[in-house]
Amino acid sequence: MGLRFRRMLRLAPGLRIRLDNHGPTLSIGPRGAHLNFSRHGIHSHAGVPGSGVYHRQALWERTSRAGKTGKKKR
Repeated sequence: MGLRFRRMLRLAPGLRIRLDNHGPTLSIGPRGAHLNFSRHGIHSHAGVPGSGVYHRQALWERTSRAGKTGKKKR
């Protein structure tokens, strides 16, 4: 089991930065509906706060590079 790190910083109402082992993620929007900007792409999230019901949609996803997917290039 490896050591993990995660820290959420609230910069302003509706603006957060999450720092973890995978890099920073910027989140913009109110509780229940927001956009996430990370190295993996841009995703929208919408849901009912406190219920566990939500929808996540990729608006833009970074394409994988050779070697990042675990497959060897021949």
